[in-house]
Amino acid sequence: MRIRSLLFAAVAAMLPATSWAGPERVDFPAGYRDAFVEYLRVDRPDRKTTRFFYVDPESLAAAEPGRELPQGTVLIMEDHKVVMNGDKPALNAEGRHRPTDEVTNVFVMEKRPGWGAEYPLETRNGDWDYAWFEADGSRKQGDFVRFTGCFSCHMNRANRDFTFTFFKYLLDTKG
Repeated sequence: MRIRSLLFAAVAAMLPATSWAGPERVDFPAGYRDAFVEYLRVDRPDRKTTRFFYVDPESLAAAEPGRELPQGTVLIMEDHKVVMNGDKPALNAEGRHRPTDEVTNVFVMEKRPGWGAEYPLETRNGDWDYAWFEADGSRKQGDFVRFTGCFSCHMNRANRDFTFTFFKYLLDTKG
C-alpha cells in the first residue's frame, strides 16, 4: 500500500500543472481592453462599483443565441471604482454611475474542452474555469474563485451556459 502511494505521488509530480483543475490554468488576457469587445456595463450601487464586461472577438462572432458558447470563449468582468457623492455613487445625466479609471478586480472565466471533468458534479460549471486578478494582471490568491465565489454563484445559470450577462446580450443583439 505504501509503495502504491509513493508511486502515485511520483507520477502526479511528473504531470504538468496545467492538467489539474483550478484558476492557475486561466491566464490573464494581457491587452484585453484593446483586443476584446466591451459588451456591457453594470452599475453595482451595493459595491460602489461599475462592472465592465468583455468577450473575445472570435467567440462573439461564433456564438449563437440560445446555444452553448464555443470552446475557447473568454469572458472578463472588470470592477471599477466610481466617483462618490458623499456615501453614494455620483450619477451622470442618464442616472448611471460615473466610473473612474481605477480597476479593483479583474475576473476571467474561460471555457476549454474537458476542463469541467476535473470538478465534482455538484460544483462543475460545464467546461468553465475561473480566475481572479489584480488590475496589473497578478493573480489573487485563495479558494474564493473555486468554492465560495464563482462556481457557486454561476451554478444557477446552467441553462445559460453558466453566464449571467453574455447569454442575455446574445439574445438581445443576435436573437
